[in-house]
Amino acid sequence: MLKRTLALLPALALLALAACGLLGREVEVYRAVQPYYLQGGSAVEAEPVSVDPALGEIDAALEAFNSGTTDAELLRALPEGVDALGWELSGGELRLEVSPEYAAVTGYWRTVGDCCITLTFCAIEGVERVSVWAAGTQLSAAMSPGDFVLADASGLDG
Repeated sequence: MLKRTLALLPALALLALAACGLLGREVEVYRAVQPYYLQGGSAVEAEPVSVDPALGEIDAALEAFNSGTTDAELLRALPEGVDALGWELSGGELRLEVSPEYAAVTGYWRTVGDCCITLTFCAIEGVERVSVWAAGTQLSAAMSPGDFVLADASGLDG
């Protein structure tokens, strides 16, 4: 009985590995919290997203970042019709190319979008900063996670 069980272990291990490949892998992306749900907490929140396991780390994050959310309390970080289109990594800085329409996003929503972009992509090993570009124009200078305050500071004396 023990020999039969030991003989089955490699087969079970291969089956488990195959199942992991079929199910994909999860990438954590940052989303905007719907204004209705903001209760003095963070304006962004991480959400795990399943992606194609064959994709490289940055391409997987790009696919996940562009996907819709399944959480009713969260919003996609970029507005409808705006996507992250491509990237280039050089010296720790990820140059992220987005749809030109992102240039029209301003104020609170631009800050939240930039924050979600930065937190999502800086979580990847080798990415220290992210700059945002559209059609050859730099929209946001190189940002790192330390450039954002993630807690509600409205009650602090200034």
